[in-house]
Amino acid sequence: MSPGARILLRADGEPRVKAVLAAVDAIEAAGLDPCAAAPVYWRMVGNRLAARLPLPAYTPERHAAHLAREALR
Repeated sequence: MSPGARILLRADGEPRVKAVLAAVDAIEAAGLDPCAAAPVYWRMVGNRLAARLPLPAYTPERHAAHLAREALR
């Protein structure tokens, strides 16, 4: 199961679920596949949800950095 799916399944309450779905929509709007987003991003989303902080944006630049890190492995 992808990290984003785990976060969505753990999100409780309408505001948190809507925030996760909005993050997924924003990633798709940027032309990226949410399933391919960096796992560290989804962990950050989970931590921010738990702390009730605004969720960070997942940008194409952040995705490119993720891909570059993966290529080095």
